[in-house]
Amino acid sequence: MATRIVVPPARVGAVDGSVTRLLDAFSRVPVAAVISRAEELPRALTSQVPVVFFLRPPAFHLGPLVWAVQARGKMAFVTSHSALVAAAKAERVIAMQRLLLHDDLALPSALAALDHARPDIVEVLPGVIFPLVVDRIRARVPLPIIVGGFVTEPEQRNAALERGAVAISTGTTSLWP
Repeated sequence: MATRIVVPPARVGAVDGSVTRLLDAFSRVPVAAVISRAEELPRALTSQVPVVFFLRPPAFHLGPLVWAVQARGKMAFVTSHSALVAAAKAERVIAMQRLLLHDDLALPSALAALDHARPDIVEVLPGVIFPLVVDRIRARVPLPIIVGGFVTEPEQRNAALERGAVAISTGTTSLWP
């Protein structure tokens, strides 16, 4: 694994220590498994990843999926729209906001959305552009950052971690330790 820059988060402890637990887990293994199909879950459960992200999970089957993850001592996240950040915070769960940076015009509006939503953690997508925009993001966002999307090679993972991401999220199983 690459050497990482550790940026102290501004709101650690804001959610009953859950953010601290998450950051501690990522300090040991800075990779989250992204699951988009049920058949990927067994590999994630037997891996060393401390966190599992569910993309587009079947609503009626979500409970058993989350319980399976928790039974292995891992944390489960369900990705959703930024409008649900307030609802997550009201329920006292970690609120993670995803920023889809598809071009230069997306960054200012994404940063403004963060000011409004006030999540606990930010996920920057696509992760491969993170090294190019990290300085602009860090100038406004003192939160822990996860990067995801198109992170498929060890060099891409390392570049994100070296520039200060606390972890990467990826569906590329070869990057799951």
